Amino acid sequence: MTEAGLPEIQSWDDMLSGTRTLSNRSLSLTYLPGRGGSITGLRRIGDDTPILWQAPWGIVPIGATRPPATASVTAHEMWAGGWRTLYPSSGRAITLYGADMGYDGEACVAPYRVEEQAPDSVRLRTRLVRTPVEVIRTITLSDPEDESGAATVRVVETVRNVGQQAVEMMWANEIVLGEPLVGPTTTVDTGASVVRPEPDTTHSVSYDDLMPWPRSQGKGEMINLRRVPAKDAATSWQAYLSDFSEPQAEITNHAAGLRVRLTWDGETMPYLWYQMEAGGRQDFPHYSGSYYLGLSPASAWPRQGLNDARRISSTAQWLGAGEELTTWIELAVSDPRSPEEIAAADQA
Repeated sequence: MTEAGLPEIQSWDDMLSGTRTLSNRSLSLTYLPGRGGSITGLRRIGDDTPILWQAPWGIVPIGATRPPATASVTAHEMWAGGWRTLYPSSGRAITLYGADMGYDGEACVAPYRVEEQAPDSVRLRTRLVRTPVEVIRTITLSDPEDESGAATVRVVETVRNVGQQAVEMMWANEIVLGEPLVGPTTTVDTGASVVRPEPDTTHSVSYDDLMPWPRSQGKGEMINLRRVPAKDAATSWQAYLSDFSEPQAEITNHAAGLRVRLTWDGETMPYLWYQMEAGGRQDFPHYSGSYYLGLSPASAWPRQGLNDARRISSTAQWLGAGEELTTWIELAVSDPRSPEEIAAADQA
């Protein structure tokens, strides 16, 4: 143990051993160095309220024996929800520079080394194998400045090309929000101006069916993205938001006493992937039982892989030899109720 009482990270075996925890007075966060440095859980300490959605099948242990499967099945099996990095691709498995990049890219499954850790912050680093890129991920918790303020999680990421040739890339942070924040009384507000539907989810539409926020084309109907459907709505949809007046999204459930405000670096990530799942996906892995809202600041669209980002939207980009890019995302948790409403609820 270190003088601060923190575990020393001495080997890859130690690093792969399981989840670790950060906390302050307001929030408790779990992360998994051995699988993408992903944030696997986030809770408000006062009432132990979860913020992020966690897959009901839990976290499949690293190294667990599993039946042979396709890249897509394997990726969904290992996906546990939470907050993770997608790089250098996302969605469909692709082959790039003679290597299979897998489903959702390498960064979300790579083992990360813990370089620095404090009770409320950690810096992780990995060197990807299938592209010559180093990823540095710093997670920091902050308490609110006053009782009416917000507790925050801030993630700062750097990707650095340590090779001698330029490599193509797309980059996103996938953040999956769950109950009780996500519910039929939840509202979603964003600074977006333009909405593009995802034909993979809504087969009767195309990427050219642009709509102004908060409207999107659904299956034979117009969808209001500001509203969250009920858990048993048997629906799901996905859209791409762009042309932000301010790169931010605010998710509020007044009845649950929860508000989450996402802000991010709109220069490196000018898009937001919006995914609503309310029992609409049959068969593996959801079996019509998942209920979450995914919001992913991203450098490119669509989510269906680097090849589509290059072919459809021309949003794939190049990271030159020796070049690095840094971005940030902040999630702020607060209570939208007035002090009087909070006091009345506490007495009920």
